[in-house]
Amino acid sequence: MMKKKDIPIDGIVDFWDTDKPANTLNGTGYEELIFRDRIQRILQSHDQSTPLFLQYDSKIAHYPMQAPEEYQKRFAYIKEDHRRMYHAMVAFLDHQLRNITDTMKELGMWENTLMVLSSDNGGYVKAFDGPCNTTTFDGVPNSDVGHGTACMNGEAGANNFPLRGGKYSNFEGGIRVNAFASGGFLPSKVRGTKLDEIVHVADWYGTFCSLAGIDFEDKWAEASGLPAVDSLDMWPLLSGANLTSPRQSFLVTKDMYMLGPWKYVRGNTEMIEAERGGPHYPNASTAADPIVAHTTRCPEAGCLYNVVQDPSESHEVSAQHPDIVKKMLASLNEEAKTIYKAKHTNDPKCDSTAWGRYHGFYGPWRELD
Repeated sequence: MMKKKDIPIDGIVDFWDTDKPANTLNGTGYEELIFRDRIQRILQSHDQSTPLFLQYDSKIAHYPMQAPEEYQKRFAYIKEDHRRMYHAMVAFLDHQLRNITDTMKELGMWENTLMVLSSDNGGYVKAFDGPCNTTTFDGVPNSDVGHGTACMNGEAGANNFPLRGGKYSNFEGGIRVNAFASGGFLPSKVRGTKLDEIVHVADWYGTFCSLAGIDFEDKWAEASGLPAVDSLDMWPLLSGANLTSPRQSFLVTKDMYMLGPWKYVRGNTEMIEAERGGPHYPNASTAADPIVAHTTRCPEAGCLYNVVQDPSESHEVSAQHPDIVKKMLASLNEEAKTIYKAKHTNDPKCDSTAWGRYHGFYGPWRELD
């Protein structure tokens, strides 16, 4: 093991290839193209007599905001740097998904495939804090020199209109996200239709396990003191067998609870990113007045919004519905008891293993021989 004084402060790479550091891949090109190549190899070599679960965790649109130059040029007419880069990244993702689906169709796999795409949070609505420039950080390990451009603040450029707020906030712009299901496995009657029902991101786990015939309950974890798995099978909803979701409530944080059309936030909670952008956000005024600059505080009774009738959360209605507030506060307090907390302290063995065992790459470090 390396001694603490011998461990470099910066430069550890978080890029792992199955069972080894991705040292032959790091720095070789745009990461999403590297993923495309790997997905192609998996699809082309797969034995179609056996099921395949393929998970692609795209970094689009995520910081650092980067896209191949050819995609940036397609949106040269957009004046705002971050908005232009955001468009370029999303356009790349569209083509990435087309590449995957076209390959599945060519291989005869598409008609027996269920594809699900979901975001994990709303888009960034922070201030620009600087332009997008060609990277020129000479001498810095693992820099992006020659790989295109990057934005000074990779957390700007998105638009959640007409929703309020964005990533990091608990308004709908932060927690309501886009999702769709596609593929030939979907019954023809539901293709091209839209669902306005509740699906929590945790429910995809239970749904996929159910389709694979796997029990998603984790008895060993539960016996070890961890909370039970909170995931519901959404296939009856997606397939059209049911018209309503089995998910009607969920805990967001210790201070926020959703029940049917209602969102309740505990009294006196400060709500960040408490504004909405217009159809074109960010724009010329964003630098001086970004959404992230706006906050509001819930009244003592708490904030209450009907996010079905009022998805933009323009009307706080706790005073008009004291009975609902009382019910949701009780449910919030009860559900909050189930929150599992774990310490996330930095173990020095993590960095020392990255340098001493994996030559500057993060990798497994606990319970190693």
